[in-house]
Amino acid sequence: MSVQRVKIAGMVAALLGSAVAANAGGFERSSQDFDILFEQGNAVDATGTFVAPQRKLKNIGGSLVGASTGGINPITRRPYETEVDEAKSYWVPKVSAKFDLTNDLACAAQYRQPWGIETDVGVGTVRMFTAIEQKISSNDYGVNCSYRFAAGEKSYFRILGGVSYQELKGEQTRMIPPGSAFGGSFRVASLDVEDQSVGWRLGAAYEIPEYAMRATLVYQSEVKYNLEGTIDNLALNPLTGRGIPINVESDVSTPQSVEFKFQTGIAPDWLAFGSVKWTDWSSITSVDFSSADSRVVRQGTKITSLNLYYQDGWTVSGGVGHKFNDQWSAAATVTWDRGTSTGLTSQTDIWLFGLGTNYKPNDQFEVRLAGAAGWLSSGELDDTVIAGTRSVTGSKGEFGNDFVGALSLTAKVKF
Repeated sequence: MSVQRVKIAGMVAALLGSAVAANAGGFERSSQDFDILFEQGNAVDATGTFVAPQRKLKNIGGSLVGASTGGINPITRRPYETEVDEAKSYWVPKVSAKFDLTNDLACAAQYRQPWGIETDVGVGTVRMFTAIEQKISSNDYGVNCSYRFAAGEKSYFRILGGVSYQELKGEQTRMIPPGSAFGGSFRVASLDVEDQSVGWRLGAAYEIPEYAMRATLVYQSEVKYNLEGTIDNLALNPLTGRGIPINVESDVSTPQSVEFKFQTGIAPDWLAFGSVKWTDWSSITSVDFSSADSRVVRQGTKITSLNLYYQDGWTVSGGVGHKFNDQWSAAATVTWDRGTSTGLTSQTDIWLFGLGTNYKPNDQFEVRLAGAAGWLSSGELDDTVIAGTRSVTGSKGEFGNDFVGALSLTAKVKF
């Protein structure tokens, strides 16, 4: 069996992984990648992934605030709409630069955007009292390393590890009704918080290059943040009626995870591969934002919260790759991602089917194109009761099986 051929197929498999990971559960958009460290020589690659999820909420209602206005939207002066498109398309970039430091030690610097959410329901439905726009953005600047040593005549064992500096930013707008703790009339309040932190990962791998066999197990730590920022236009100046910013803070951690990957040659120029990943999303329940000082309200007073109450995420993927000739290879995958929602959000199970191709005109350059298509499974959401307490701003809705598509392009240069 040609080792070079199955390696190329494996690279296409990694590309398909970027297309499907960009729409994983919770708010993960990009996972850590050690695959480039298994390649020979120095290399730089850049990937851009475009994801277009479609999620339409239907039969929206059940809001106490909506009932208190007689079913008439105070902004549009018309009855509340009962359907809205929730999701927005987005880009996910990723850049890696790998260098061989010795015959057995290699490191790679990497930039990616690990976490993200972007939704916008507008002000036409009662969902605006939960959130109008929500956005989470992030940056990760990391270094991964691999040290290899012989584990037999033809096999190797590797120690994998890395660290990252991460930036996390959260934004939300919400329609505030009369009767809130801060009084006033209908108005849009905004939350804007951010922080920076450090995370790490550690793993191991076993490989038999002659058979293109490789197994890796990697643990990714949680990353702890103390988000700080402001909530604007919630508290009002009693004299002018203008908004007074409230300084807020919140302790939150992005979840730890464990991922197992396996690949092996199954026939000349054919590769089979698969992976299983567990993510500790159930560690995220309610993200509470409290007053950071006593300028407006007493320090430590809970101002608002982001109620998620996720369940753990599981992502299972498998596929095959094939080398056609010295320039062209391709791969196909199927992926199931268990939804993290427990009924408060629309993040249900995802099924994705991917195809990708790799073109390598010479030993120094290659380009890869991959696409994935599938569906977001149907379900219902209901945040009228949260942790046993009635929420006056909550509402109910349902959604069907919705389409999701992704397209990924990668260019790699070796030197």
